[in-house]
Amino acid sequence: MRRALAAAALAAAAAPAAALADTQQVLLPGPTPYPTPSPPLATVTPPVGATLTFRIHASSDQRVTAGVDAAGRLVRIRALQNLHLTGTGDYLIVVPAPVLDVQAGPGSQSQPGQRRGQILWAGFAAKRKLLSADALLRPGPVAPFLPLRLRAARDGDRYTLTLANATEVTQVAFQGTASKPELVSLLDQTRRQSLAHERLSPVYVTIAGLVSQRPQKARIVAPLLVSGELRFPQAPTSAAGGVVDGRSVRFSFVLGDEQPLTRRLEVTGGGGEPRVRVEVTPTAVVRGLRPPGGGASWRSSRLPADALLRRLIDTRMELVRSDQYQGFLANPDSLGLNSTSYVYETASARRAAPVTTSSSGESSGTLVVLLAIGGAIVAAAVGLVAWAHS
Repeated sequence: MRRALAAAALAAAAAPAAALADTQQVLLPGPTPYPTPSPPLATVTPPVGATLTFRIHASSDQRVTAGVDAAGRLVRIRALQNLHLTGTGDYLIVVPAPVLDVQAGPGSQSQPGQRRGQILWAGFAAKRKLLSADALLRPGPVAPFLPLRLRAARDGDRYTLTLANATEVTQVAFQGTASKPELVSLLDQTRRQSLAHERLSPVYVTIAGLVSQRPQKARIVAPLLVSGELRFPQAPTSAAGGVVDGRSVRFSFVLGDEQPLTRRLEVTGGGGEPRVRVEVTPTAVVRGLRPPGGGASWRSSRLPADALLRRLIDTRMELVRSDQYQGFLANPDSLGLNSTSYVYETASARRAAPVTTSSSGESSGTLVVLLAIGGAIVAAAVGLVAWAHS
């Protein structure tokens, strides 16, 4: 996205003055490309094989479980990915992931294979098939790409848990002269899709004259719906930022979408370290797309056209960022639907020691996912299964 926008800006700047009066259709952000390489997770590339066609469709739902220690540091992580295939034919799938171990998940109709940095599938689908992989991942390479950071500390009778949205990126964005009625229509369309939790449709905006790069990069954050519970050995006496319910403190809020990116819970009492459970879901942009005055349409807005264009671009980039975190492990179908929930919970003390995120031990590479059909690749599929278990 950065390269595309920069190229558009440079091309516009180099155009003859007479050409700048012409109108042009400029593609708005969404549904892709994503602003950063990961997620989905990317590790090493698979062996070079035959060119494969995409005739089987796939949707993916995932549950990522992050085990954290008493300080909130990541010590263990698992990912359960369900790939729902529709279509008939042979398939070869490589899902990049820093995998330590993988086994079939509940209801899987096939067994996954494993190589360094890869989860492998090969077989035949007849109309519908479920491929479920329950993978134990290496914490170091995964930690930088989780959507939430936790930090916990106890000072005497006070326990503090800080939760921070970790999805923020800066992004090149364009500016130009656009029609206010068209911008209003595009904002209303974007709002409808966001509230319906639909993936954005590709749309264009008409720009008259120069298209240029904004002087400053846009600050983009995926909105996160965060809810959870702290369960203490004894009933706390008070909780700022949460609600005391017996021995538990419960909380729920959104990080992002014109709300704070960091929240802190301060609990008094409790008699020791709590067991932590936090659920995180990438969610819609609501406040950022709410029309002024709380109306049903942006038609009543008095904002100038340049401010509306900025709002349109920024909120669509936030929705793209949210969509990015819906696919933590790669879906073999680039157009397939994805959904991912993240669970952070206290890990057993006997599990692995805390890790740092500075060294992954994996070579960098391009995310490659292959989904194939056709009788001509049956022999290749058999070969991949043998290779996967070699």
